[in-house]
Parts: sequence; structure tokens; C-alpha cells
Amino acid sequence: MSARDATFDLTPDVAHDRRRIATNFLAMAGTSGLGFIVTLLTTIYVRRVLGPEAIGQVSWSLALVGYLAVLVNPGLTTVGQRDLAKVPGRASELMSVIMTLQTLLAVAVYALVVAVAALGLRGKAVSILLLIQSLSFVLSAVNVGWVLQANERMAAPSIATLVLNVLQLPVLVWLVHGPQDVYLYAILTLPFMLAAAVHNLWYVRRHRLANIAALRPTLAGARNLLREAWPLALSQGAILIYFNSDTIILGFTDGDATVGQYATAYRLMLVATVVTAALWNAYFPALARAGGSDRAPALSREYMTLLAWMGIPIAALGWACGRHVVELMYGTAYAPSGPYFEWLCLNIAVMFVNYGVVSVLVPWGHSRLQFKISAAAALANLLLNAIAIPLYGPWGAVATTIAAEVVVLCLGLAYRHRLGIHWHPVLPVVTPPLLCSVAVALAIAALPRALDHWWWIELAVGIVVLVGCMFAFESRFRHAFRAAIRRW
Repeated sequence: MSARDATFDLTPDVAHDRRRIATNFLAMAGTSGLGFIVTLLTTIYVRRVLGPEAIGQVSWSLALVGYLAVLVNPGLTTVGQRDLAKVPGRASELMSVIMTLQTLLAVAVYALVVAVAALGLRGKAVSILLLIQSLSFVLSAVNVGWVLQANERMAAPSIATLVLNVLQLPVLVWLVHGPQDVYLYAILTLPFMLAAAVHNLWYVRRHRLANIAALRPTLAGARNLLREAWPLALSQGAILIYFNSDTIILGFTDGDATVGQYATAYRLMLVATVVTAALWNAYFPALARAGGSDRAPALSREYMTLLAWMGIPIAALGWACGRHVVELMYGTAYAPSGPYFEWLCLNIAVMFVNYGVVSVLVPWGHSRLQFKISAAAALANLLLNAIAIPLYGPWGAVATTIAAEVVVLCLGLAYRHRLGIHWHPVLPVVTPPLLCSVAVALAIAALPRALDHWWWIELAVGIVVLVGCMFAFESRFRHAFRAAIRRW
């Protein structure tokens, strides 16, 4: 048996974990895929009716809300999920203290939002949007989706989220018809967040994952939770700096319309994180259990292999065809977003690999190391944004976004290799999908420019090249395909 085959040798426990991971991932990826379609339709409708300027106002206020959300949930649910995955009997205890802490923090942060809105730094419209969107803090404080994830009951919340997304679309179409309805658009998201929180509490009670009747407001054990959580909170804050600082700075230097164009491209790029989120939630319990064991490197390699084969080809297709996708979805008013989106797609490849290198540090108990990596990248990104965006506008923001992810990748690889944290070679994992993706991009770029009007032909060529390369590089793909043909 080769070393590579040994990596994927299945003991009964590994096979059981893999079946659960596959079941949870397919459930979440399937519902997320359907939810993505609904969300995509919602995004298309909202952007077309509100226009770039109103979308810029919404995006800027959401960026600031994202920063403040870290103060409401400073990594508490991640620590709770990790501890509950290890000791399921602590559900009621952890729910009581985490919900109490988050509710108190939500009230305090909303008071801060009121003070910021009163200053009117970005005008009356943005201040009102801040007051509306920050109400989500209280709703997220009582959402116990992390309990379901710790118990590997991920299908139910995924289906509930899908249903709520489906219901939200006709409501928006019914009530939101133009830029004058921007406040109503912000308000309409809140009832659906409340419904999701209520559903998750009902599910926990229905399946006896915790004793809901035993929940009491308490701060017992809060100090220990906060001590474990603060590195995660700082990491989240650092991550948000290079996710949102470009939008914040653009709002002051280039105005709402430019923010709307850039934010549209950036949001479309982040659609790919639906895949990373589903895979991360599916693997998290298994990674937490494997931490410190001999199984951890093989599980980490398997996780990174899936991420690389999913993310890098998406990046190549987006780089080659992105502007056509933007115009098709959002119309000619968002044509400037197309080139931004194409180059931001390169960031997708790095993001997916980063998930495989850095995110696994959390379930393995190295949260502080993840914070150091994220903080260094965030600081570099913030400094570069402060220089590049005033000079080059959105293109400076695109460049610094990619640069920040590269910094995370380099630091993650260096730390894991030097400290030997379940290290396994990374280059053999990413090289096959990278070569395939380069072939896809070159094949599309070589097509005549006259085919730009039939972009779907370019996309089809790219997919054919990708599938051919996968056959050439991945024997497991060939074997799975042949098995499927035989069964058919």
C-alpha cells in the first residue's frame, strides 16, 4: 500500500466519522445550494430595484455592524460548540451562560450603536440603517444553532434556513420596489432571523438535546468561557478588518455608488464561502475529536484536498467569465463590478486553501495561534488599504484583499510546519487542482473574443477542460465515475 493510499485507509471509527461528515456536508451543501439560488434571486432583485447608491449605504452599514457583532459573540458559540462536542451532557449549562452573556453584550453594543448613529458620520440614511440592522444582535444572542452543530444535527437548521429564505423572497418582491424602500428592506430581514432562532430552540427541546426548562440566566463559568473565547474574538475582529475595512474606507473616499459597485463584486465573491461553511461545520466535530491523535494529519489532508478541488477551479472559472456573470445577474448598471469580481475570484482559491491550513487550529485548541496569524494579516491589510484605496480606489481594495489572504497562507504554513501541528505536505494536495485550474483559465482565455457574447460557451469549455483534468490527476474520481456508470 502506498503512503498516499495509507492516508485514506479506513478503520471502523474513521469510516463512521466519514459517513457522518458526508451526511452532514451533503445535507448542508444541498440546502445551501438551494438556498444560494434563492439568495441569488433575492440579491438580483434587491440590487436591481435599489440601485448602486442605496446598496452602497446598506453595505457600508453592514460592514460596521459586522465589526460590532464580534463584541456580541466574541467566540463564545465556537467554544461552546467545541466543549459540547466533547461532553454532550453540558448542553443546558453551556446554553444558559452563553445566552446570558450574549444578551447582556447585545444590549450594551446596541447602546454604542445609538451613540455612533447620533454622530451622523455618513449621513442620516446610514445612521438609520445602523439602528435597524443592529437589532440583529439581540436575535443572534438567543440563536442556539451552535448546539445543533455540536450534536451534528445540521440538516434541520439548514432546511429551516432554506425555507425562511424562500419565504423572504416574495415578501421583498411585494414590499420593496425602489431606493425609497431601503429602510423597509433592512427591517424585513429581522422577522426571519427571529423565526430561525425560535426554530432552533424548538428543535433542541423537541429532540431533547438540552433541558430547556432548566435554562436560567447565569454568569457561572462565564470567566472561563471568556478566557477561552477572547483569542477567537480577536481573530474574528482581525478577519473582519480585512473583510470590511476596504468598504469602510471606500465610503469615505469614493462615496456610496462606488461602495455599491465594489460591495456587489465582493459579496458575489463571498458566495463561494457557502461551500467552506458547509464543509467546516461538517468536519468540525470530527476535527475536535481527532485533535492530538494520530488520525489528525490524515483528516486534515482529506479536508484540505476537498477544499482545494472545490475552491481553485471556482476561482479559475470566475476569473475567466466573471464580468458576464455580473451583468447577467445585476444588469448594466453594475457593469463596473464585473472586472472587480473577476480579479477578486483569485482570492477564492487562496481562501479555500487557508481554510485547510489555518481554520483547523481552532478545533485542535490553538486559537491563540490563529489569532496571531489573523492579526498580522489584518494589520498588513489595514495599512495597505489606508495607502492604496485613497490612491487607486476599488482596484486598491481588490489588490489588498488578495494580499491579506496570501499573508494568512504564508503565516499558516510557516507556523504549522515549524511547530509540527499535525503537519502534512501541502504542495502535493494543491498542485493537481491548481494545474487543472490554470488549464481551464488558459483554455477560456484562448477562445476568440467574439465568443464573449456567448459566454456560456466559454463556461462550457472551461468545465469540459476541468473534468478532463480531474480524470487525469485524480484516480479516485475515475474510480467513482466508473462505479456510477456500472450502477447506472
